[in-house]
Amino acid sequence: MEDNNEILLDVRSPAEFKEAHIPGSINIPLGELQERKDEVLKMNGKIVIVCASGARARSAHGFLEHIGVKNMQVMEGGISEHYRQGKKLNFG
Repeated sequence: MEDNNEILLDVRSPAEFKEAHIPGSINIPLGELQERKDEVLKMNGKIVIVCASGARARSAHGFLEHIGVKNMQVMEGGISEHYRQGKKLNFG
């Protein structure tokens, strides 16, 4: 993450997250987002939503926007693009 006020929200499955994730990210799978929305609503800072390539992150963005979350963005290209740019990932 580039800004200390950013919260990196990884919406991939727990298995995908365990395999590789961006350091400091929080895993709330897309399928659990509705039942865990209170966790997201309590987050302070800009929420950057990430998945493998961007599709699930865009779905999550739409849902979060619907429930009133304003300060957020999708990490375009997802974790795949992050890795291609040579940025750090935690594996296993």
